[in-house]
Amino acid sequence: MPRYKWTALAADGARLSGQTTAADAGALAAQLEQSGLLLVKARAQGGSLHLLRARIRLLDLVNFSFQATMMLRAGVPLMEALRDMESAEGNPALQQVISGLAEGLSSGKTLSQAMAAHPQAFDEVYVSLVRAGESSGQLPEVFAKLTETLKWQHEIASQTRKALIYPCAALVIITGVTLFLMSYLVPQVASLLKVMRIELPWQTVLMIKISEVVEAHVGKIVVGLVLLVVALPTLARIPGPMRGVVDGVKLKLPIVGPVLRQIALARFAYVLALLYAAGITVVEALKVVEIAVGNRAVAQAVAVAHGSIVQGRGLSAAFSGMTMFPPMVVSMLRVGEATGSLDAALENVSYFYTRQARESVENLQATLQPVLTVVLGLMLGAVIFCTLGPLYDSVITNAKF
Repeated sequence: MPRYKWTALAADGARLSGQTTAADAGALAAQLEQSGLLLVKARAQGGSLHLLRARIRLLDLVNFSFQATMMLRAGVPLMEALRDMESAEGNPALQQVISGLAEGLSSGKTLSQAMAAHPQAFDEVYVSLVRAGESSGQLPEVFAKLTETLKWQHEIASQTRKALIYPCAALVIITGVTLFLMSYLVPQVASLLKVMRIELPWQTVLMIKISEVVEAHVGKIVVGLVLLVVALPTLARIPGPMRGVVDGVKLKLPIVGPVLRQIALARFAYVLALLYAAGITVVEALKVVEIAVGNRAVAQAVAVAHGSIVQGRGLSAAFSGMTMFPPMVVSMLRVGEATGSLDAALENVSYFYTRQARESVENLQATLQPVLTVVLGLMLGAVIFCTLGPLYDSVITNAKF
């Protein structure tokens, strides 16, 4: 909804101004009329384009949750806290969301209900925890936990980006060097070899044939690669059953797949522990985990386990036998069930896989540079051997005569 800057008249004739979010100018007039004000002038601020550009980032929500924690612990009423955060917020998109939360509370909604109306800012995990905090009367503690959770999510997101960016960057460099060699350098040397009429070995002939194909279609190859780069993010967000197939393929990719699997398992354990510790039942928590786990293939496995639990099986029994969840995860679930400390067991699982994912990404970074150097060296060596080798042999042969 757009945000309006308005001017209105009070019952005593005083001229007042302010800012309010409303569906349109008519809805704004109705809102002000309920407060005893007569709308005189209204102007939409910023426009939708400005708000689209002002995306709500994870760190914005960290700051929002931290401020909510501090204000509620200090005894500031919730409505007043929201108004203070709205006026201090520098992100227009989040500022509009906070304004919507305040208006939701004014209309009689609970905070969790108001947050549920803004899924672009608050996901299922966030809303579920706030709802649990409202029920238990521990809203400040819930916001404190959410602050730590969002920081953890930011770290996990950073590791995911690194796990994907470094191999992709290496692939781009190797592809670029290959295209340069095959479309420019090899044809130049091939022209020289033809002029000299040197008898060429089979590997040189093969490389020249490949370079001729690449040189003839280099434009199409570049366009195809660009389209592939553009299409991959779209394919990753494809809805429906195919999303599970695509996400399953991600987990089986060489090098990157194991890291993505570790991250998905860490997220599964962390979110489930968080919800369970907040007093949410396992059955309800698993529904939220399905959405929050971040990988549709893992979410489908969680859905199967959820169905088994609904039918009466225990938590560890529901996850046992699934290839998606390693024996260590099932073992920790079993220990947590037996000792009554399921949240602690899940936190240990999350810690283990978070640390493992971090170490895998660090090892990937440390390994990739020398591997990239070796690959590029081998490529250059192959080109030099196949193209300059015959020239060298010709020079040596002529020198002998």
